[in-house]
Amino acid sequence: MCYKNIKILHEDKDLIIVNKPNNLTVYAGAGKEKITLVNFLKKKYKNNLSNLSGNERVGIVHRLDKDTSGLMIIAKNNIIHKLLQEKFKKREINRLYLAVVWGLLNKSEGILNKNIGRNPNNRKKFSVFNNNTGKKAITKFKVKKNFSNIASLIECKLLTGRTHQIRVHLSSYGNSIIGDKKYGKKKIKLLKNVDKTIKNLLISFERQALHAYFLSFIHPIKKIKIELKSELPSDIKDLTEKLNLI
Repeated sequence: MCYKNIKILHEDKDLIIVNKPNNLTVYAGAGKEKITLVNFLKKKYKNNLSNLSGNERVGIVHRLDKDTSGLMIIAKNNIIHKLLQEKFKKREINRLYLAVVWGLLNKSEGILNKNIGRNPNNRKKFSVFNNNTGKKAITKFKVKKNFSNIASLIECKLLTGRTHQIRVHLSSYGNSIIGDKKYGKKKIKLLKNVDKTIKNLLISFERQALHAYFLSFIHPIKKIKIELKSELPSDIKDLTEKLNLI
């Protein structure tokens, strides 16, 4: 991973929108990782970033997992940071993701509405809860394409922003994201009659096939609409093209 893979798609005096590649940590939790999105931002923008979330998370209003790619908003100052936080809280920032998941969903669109909290048996993982445990989490989904009965390309819309939300919700629904090492449940039995090359690609896909591809919101200060799309990165695009051959 190198910083040249980070693309800046929008910038003004208040905020930046980057296209984060996969295999890049947003910020180092224990301060050990040197190659992070935050370190890239510090190097490029020096002190011209918000510090509302602390010096180790300068500019960061929301985050993506290390192996989730796609669009992120970065705040240049504390005023815009607070205004963006308020927009996230009021669900005024539209975020859409594309995911390739195992199997077929039992309906073409719907809402996943289960609380999410830390797994009591593994504090590094999150789980869904059917009672008052955990925090409210809502994900809307829509099937974009089915690949035989083996996999599906789906669009997810976040109505809340819990850690690992899409990954946990889809896994609990029985359609975990292909390549998800933490929450994935491979459906090997679906691959019985699949070409060996495609079978190996599905089984060994190196990261969760999840990409934050669409972002739209009204700029809190300029009051203009910002709308951006990010094409599927090459690895997920190749995966969908191979699945199309089934």
